[in-house]
Amino acid sequence: RTLVRGMIVQLFWIILILLITCFMPCGFFIWYESVDPAFIPNANYNFILQWVLPSLTVLTIGYLFSQYKNFAQVKESLDEHFIAEGRLVKYFTLLFSPVFIYFYFWTFINIPIQLWANYQLAEYWSQEYLLVEATTCSSDYEPHCVELKFSDLASEETHSIRWYLDKAELLTLKNKRVNLVGEKSYFGYIINTIQW
Repeated sequence: RTLVRGMIVQLFWIILILLITCFMPCGFFIWYESVDPAFIPNANYNFILQWVLPSLTVLTIGYLFSQYKNFAQVKESLDEHFIAEGRLVKYFTLLFSPVFIYFYFWTFINIPIQLWANYQLAEYWSQEYLLVEATTCSSDYEPHCVELKFSDLASEETHSIRWYLDKAELLTLKNKRVNLVGEKSYFGYIINTIQW
């Protein structure tokens, strides 16, 4: 009886962990798309994006490869699956697994950072940028959405955001200096207002 209860508790925790690891990234991504923060990353965010996430991806692929090589049952199961599904599925899986793993880590790490920056009351920030490009968003977004690309005047880095106010005016401001006003967080800047 206690063995059955222990197995039920263990099964509950396994199901809970699977639900969190599988559906939480989807929830984060849906939340991110609905909030759509006007976020400009700084060096801390770029470090995570360019060094931490690729390192986690490589370590995860290395771990999964070692599991495949060291455990005969895992290797046999995957080999049977690939034989049954064919070469196309095998190569597709091998080629796109790193992309899926990177995207998985991105949804768990970078989306919460942007959402935290969006909801946190932070220090006032203002900086002048060059508005390099202003185009209408694709049909997936609201009709008054405009895609903006800014160039930092000091570093010449470019940043893209979607903006939902003043569409008609912003579309006429290509190659003009604008002042971005918002809040500064540890990982970047949230834009609240665009002044021209």
